[in-house]
Amino acid sequence: MRKSLILLTLLVSTSGMAATLHSGIYEALQLAVSPQGKISGYYSETLGVGVTRTCAFALAGEVSAKGEAKITSWSTAVLPGHLAATADGVTLTVPGGQSHDGCVNAMLPLINDGLGLSKTRDTDWQSMAQVRAERLYFYRQPEEKTRRKAFVVQDDVVGVLQAQGEWTQVEYVSDEGKSTTGWVKSEALAPLTPPAS
Repeated sequence: MRKSLILLTLLVSTSGMAATLHSGIYEALQLAVSPQGKISGYYSETLGVGVTRTCAFALAGEVSAKGEAKITSWSTAVLPGHLAATADGVTLTVPGGQSHDGCVNAMLPLINDGLGLSKTRDTDWQSMAQVRAERLYFYRQPEEKTRRKAFVVQDDVVGVLQAQGEWTQVEYVSDEGKSTTGWVKSEALAPLTPPAS
């Protein structure tokens, strides 16, 4: 009887500790969750050596009161889905997700019913944005005279850390996992938002 009571107490005390969605890198998914609960993300996975196949799509949504999110994902197709936190990551569900760009031969069929992705790194991203400029240079500070040699190119996706007028501090993580952080011109970024339906 005493063991049953202890077990019941543990279950009740831990039931309110549900996992919540947080900004971070979850294997092939880069995810940003704003303080207001807005979600934006980018999934990119490359398979193969020599001849490679890349599966890539963006997603956006809003965290519900339950701590989960209905999402819209898009590449050439726009598909609804769901994102939920787990103890060690997230579960991404996009029925028909293999129809996204390059995903037919790279994406596991599990995407239809829920693909489990483990968190590999925490981030402080507030949102995700796509580079609109052909070449966008990083700056050490939000000042013209602090330009660096590092840059990102058109269509690269970056995590937004903060905005300051005409400048935005971003982090770019390459396919190899190398991270570059710096300030860029805000006008050269477009927020990741679903196409108009």
